[in-house]
Amino acid sequence: MGRKKTVIVGMSGGVDSSVAALLLKKDFNVIGVSLQVFDYSPYNDCDLKGVCCSPEDVYDARQVATKLKIPFYVLNYRERFFNTVIKNFIDEYVAGRTPNPCVICNEKIYFGEILNFAISVGADYIATGHYAIIEKKDPNFLLKKGLDQLKDQSYFLYRLKDHQLSRIIFPVGKMLKKQVKQIAEENGLKVYRKRESHEICFVPDDNYADFIKKHINVDMGGKIVHRDGKILGRHNGYFKYTLGQRRGLNISSDRPLYVVGINTAKKEVIVGSEDMLYSSRFMTSENNIIFKDTPIEMITNLRVRIRYQSEEFPCSAKLMEGNKIEVNVDRPIRAITCGQSAVFYCNDVVIGGGIISEVLN
Repeated sequence: MGRKKTVIVGMSGGVDSSVAALLLKKDFNVIGVSLQVFDYSPYNDCDLKGVCCSPEDVYDARQVATKLKIPFYVLNYRERFFNTVIKNFIDEYVAGRTPNPCVICNEKIYFGEILNFAISVGADYIATGHYAIIEKKDPNFLLKKGLDQLKDQSYFLYRLKDHQLSRIIFPVGKMLKKQVKQIAEENGLKVYRKRESHEICFVPDDNYADFIKKHINVDMGGKIVHRDGKILGRHNGYFKYTLGQRRGLNISSDRPLYVVGINTAKKEVIVGSEDMLYSSRFMTSENNIIFKDTPIEMITNLRVRIRYQSEEFPCSAKLMEGNKIEVNVDRPIRAITCGQSAVFYCNDVVIGGGIISEVLN
């Protein structure tokens, strides 16, 4: 018999990655790792329980590793995380876009840096508690939705490449969340009781505007302007506004107005009626295509999701010069937002995706 292979499990301190490590012990040498990616000391007044990579979660991950009797290490990736994820987050908001840092983190840090670490120490695979499925389809790999549709995380993973997919294991991908919690409880893993967090890990108080303001040294204030050119008020930072926003505009109008655009060159927040938010065409850039058997233009039943856990819209896609894709959906979508990810599916298979770069009327 051959040697038992080694897998590095990214342990966030939550129930999913904890059960992933538990399940893998049967067939692999398991090593647990957690990441230090951010200094949480300014947020001591916040409840950091459940915030990915927080000191509390690293502690919980260590307790689980002790319970499972597996080696456990903490990797300090603060500098790399700032340069790769946080800087991109700030730059995108300053550019008038709304980024999704979890997509970048998964590509560059979790399945980039951790995979590099695994290879450097001679491990064969890495694993996480993501709800997604990887299948071998010679000569490539398929990425599919997790079985639990309410927890499916394939949207965040569309940027993974074949060489990464070939070394990743998702042990809970074919399980329901309630099954994962039950396994944890039956095996004495107390993390089954933890609440789930939906905040961005480096903004635990959920105040994006204050976080960005602390990292930029220029005045972002300007005018709030109606689509017809009329000046309606002023703002003190266009990065505080998102497409489709209605509340907090502090302007007077005899009808509801919404943020319909941001002009970063003029530092203007542009408002208009809700119907101005709808579009059925947009462009994506920085595309990554996982499913290579059929050109994306020829895939029937192609659907696109423009936000995590949002509706999937039937669409057609056309590959353009410069690795751009023009997307046409079958009906107008509200608030298609530049900087967010558009992910393409055919049934449960992830075709690929890209960053929304332009909305076409």
